[in-house]
Amino acid sequence: MSATMTRIPEWREAQKSEQDFWDRLIGEDHALLRVLADNAERASHSRTCLTSMPEKCLEVGVGPLGIGVSGFLPEIPVRVALDPLPPMPLDSRSDCARASNGRLRDYIRALRAPIRYVVGCGEEIPMRSASVDFVICCNVIDHASDPAAILREIHRVLKPEGLFFFDVDTFSVLGLMKWHSWTKWIYKDLIMVQAHPHRMSEANVVRKLKSAGFQLRRLYGHTLRSNLVGHARNSTFLGTKCNP
Repeated sequence: MSATMTRIPEWREAQKSEQDFWDRLIGEDHALLRVLADNAERASHSRTCLTSMPEKCLEVGVGPLGIGVSGFLPEIPVRVALDPLPPMPLDSRSDCARASNGRLRDYIRALRAPIRYVVGCGEEIPMRSASVDFVICCNVIDHASDPAAILREIHRVLKPEGLFFFDVDTFSVLGLMKWHSWTKWIYKDLIMVQAHPHRMSEANVVRKLKSAGFQLRRLYGHTLRSNLVGHARNSTFLGTKCNP
């Protein structure tokens, strides 16, 4: 990552919160299994979107566990994972009373062994333009410094007709009002606030994706009612980089 990238102060706080979160998670088997199950489910969904098998996949914001969604897509020959945090060690730690099960760590180690882990930010992806067939970015841009820059970079590295599997938590109009007027002040010391420099509506996310140059198909998301007054939901899209 070059020194020219501007990082907002909230991003630095978010990264610290993220590191603390993962440091706790590595010692809790049930939490690790939940993360693995969520990523396996996303992988199953993304697989149904592929009309042909990609040769090369990039996952942006994979998390320091080093697996993410792409960890459950072993049929893709080349898989690259990008995250600002360094990969977590999986060796046993005698100083951790809740160290995760050795067999679980062996399983995680085996899943991430074929994946090339790169430390870097999505705002400046260290890859050539038009070099990737398939990009995955799940639960990332609300944790980032510049969400729009990440989407532009993903568009840049994708080949023409390349596919982009994307999701993010989105808020209703009422939910955003509550977040900015109440939640982020009352709960400012909790990870739900500290790790999220950005909160967005589904409409705002759609605008960002289209502005970055993607043709979209929405897979999951809000209803008309939940867009106005509902709880936060996961909005999932399949984007296509069309030929210019």
